[in-house]
Amino acid sequence: MHPGVIKTELARYTDLSRLETLVAQINQQLAAEGKGPMQWKTIPQGAATSVWAGVVAPADEIGGRYCENCHVGNIVPDSVTISGVSEGVRAYALDPINAEALWKKSEEMVGESF
Repeated sequence: MHPGVIKTELARYTDLSRLETLVAQINQQLAAEGKGPMQWKTIPQGAATSVWAGVVAPADEIGGRYCENCHVGNIVPDSVTISGVSEGVRAYALDPINAEALWKKSEEMVGESF
C-alpha cells in the first residue's frame, strides 16, 4: 500500500533543506519524463487508497498485491528509475520469500511473534 507523498507531521524533524533537495531531485526526474512537478497529497487523498482497498475493491483482486492511487500497481522493471511519486512496484517487493523473511526479522526485532 502506497499512500503517496503526503504533507503530514511525520517530517517535522527533517531538515528543511534536505526535504527541498529531495523534492528538487524528484521534480528533475519528473521533468525528464515530460511530467509536471510533484504534487503533495492531502491527508484525505493519502488515505483514499487504504479506504478503497479496505472497503471498495474486491478482496480477491487486490489480496497480496501492491496498491496505489486507488488501483493495483504494475511491476516496474529494474531498468526503470522510480521515486516516491512514481507509479509501480519492483517485483522483489511482492516476492513471498522476501515477505516471509521480513516478517520473521520484524518479529525478532520487536521480540514478539504474531
